[in-house]
Amino acid sequence: MPETTFHIPAMADQDAADAVMFELQDLPCVHQADVNLPERTAWVSHSTMIAAEDIAAALAEAGYDAQVRG
Repeated sequence: MPETTFHIPAMADQDAADAVMFELQDLPCVHQADVNLPERTAWVSHSTMIAAEDIAAALAEAGYDAQVRG
């Protein structure tokens, strides 16, 4: 199962972290997610049925630009 970490610069407060977590949990094929507010990152465990780029696009659509960390 793929695991992807995203850097989300605009995630600056708890409300934003909660919104990001909500978006991640609402996506199909996402099995688990965790948000790290101090580091402005989100870790996602997902199936191969959804690409990291699709997760980043969904976060961007919600107003949170996300870059895949290499």
